[in-house]
Amino acid sequence: MLRTLLRLEEPFYIARQEEAPLLRERTTFLEHLLKQGTSLAAARGVSWQLLNVMRLLKLARLRDVWIDEIQEAAERWTRQQRSNPNIRSYKHSGSYFTYVAKKWLHFAGVLKRPAIPRMRFADEVDDFARWMTEERGMSALTVRSHRNKTSLFLKWFSERCRSLASVRLRDVDDFLIFKGTNGWSRKSARGYADALRSFFRYAEQRGWCRPGIGEGITSPRLYAQEGLPEGPEWKQVRRLLGSVRGNNAAALRARAVLSLLVVYGLRSGEISRLLLSDFDWRSETFTVNHSKRGGAQKYPLQHEVGDAIIAYIRKARPRSSNPSLFLTLKPPYRGIGHSSLWRITSTRMEAVGIRCRRRGPHCLRHACATHLLEQGASLKQIGDLLGHRDSRSTSIYAKVHLQQLRRVADFDLGGLL
Repeated sequence: MLRTLLRLEEPFYIARQEEAPLLRERTTFLEHLLKQGTSLAAARGVSWQLLNVMRLLKLARLRDVWIDEIQEAAERWTRQQRSNPNIRSYKHSGSYFTYVAKKWLHFAGVLKRPAIPRMRFADEVDDFARWMTEERGMSALTVRSHRNKTSLFLKWFSERCRSLASVRLRDVDDFLIFKGTNGWSRKSARGYADALRSFFRYAEQRGWCRPGIGEGITSPRLYAQEGLPEGPEWKQVRRLLGSVRGNNAAALRARAVLSLLVVYGLRSGEISRLLLSDFDWRSETFTVNHSKRGGAQKYPLQHEVGDAIIAYIRKARPRSSNPSLFLTLKPPYRGIGHSSLWRITSTRMEAVGIRCRRRGPHCLRHACATHLLEQGASLKQIGDLLGHRDSRSTSIYAKVHLQQLRRVADFDLGGLL
């Protein structure tokens, strides 16, 4: 019964809920919200709003409902709230109405959305992605990156021409020049050139375009030290970790995340994929599924990192059936992604005054590698920790270290030599 689910006691409110249409459907939806971790107070708010949703959409039974129909009903609801003298604030009335309606109707399987038209060259991009995955064995991250970069060019090109057969090398050059003059760095332009070179080589094999385009694409030149990774100094990293204080959920989660980034140099995708089952507390180890090289690797669990993760699990991690280690702070609880990890890192780096060109999780990976090199670790040891499959990926940190040594040695000896 709905009264038991929401712990309703007032006869008036019980009668309103139980006499309204679609009682079973509403009860099932509210049970779903509570299982996901929605608070009782929030579930009660949703239950009252559902009555308004049914009334304004005239839902005596479930039927297909389109998005624009919900938006029109939300506007009517906002006007009603605005004309009600007992309502102090109606600023978010329409958005909350829309939120509840879409969430319930989507759960019930009757929410209808307009079909999103496919990009003109979507089939070719899909075929390219399959080739990268199945024939070349590229990582999911690289495939997604090449796919997005190629799609951006093809969208730009499709506004000018209709056929891939009409592509000229000049079109690719114009695209890279246009983007370069509108804020792209040389490194970004180089990444797009590499992706487009790969795409057009494949397109030539399939006969989609004239030959020679792939080979003709040149990447912008990078200066000698332009591609070196940049991260904060180790004393700044220590200050960052020390600044995460408090026992609230956000602080406990941030402390555990930053500890993994700093001590192990994990990529953000590797952290977002961590599961509770990846940790063997008895043997004090955990398993990481690497983003780029693929495969799983077992790591010893450093005690301070382990303590931070245990504190998060015991005191802050929401009770949820989701197997991910790190979850969102608010329901519906789900594993955190790249954007959440970037916010956790960048906002706390900014708060302690760390001025880096980049403030995402990857800069802490660079700081970890550089610190290990300063402590005397070999490139092989650093590469094993970072999950590099190619020693050339690790050797770049030797260049970083050399640049730092040159700065230290660059002082005036006062004519002693």
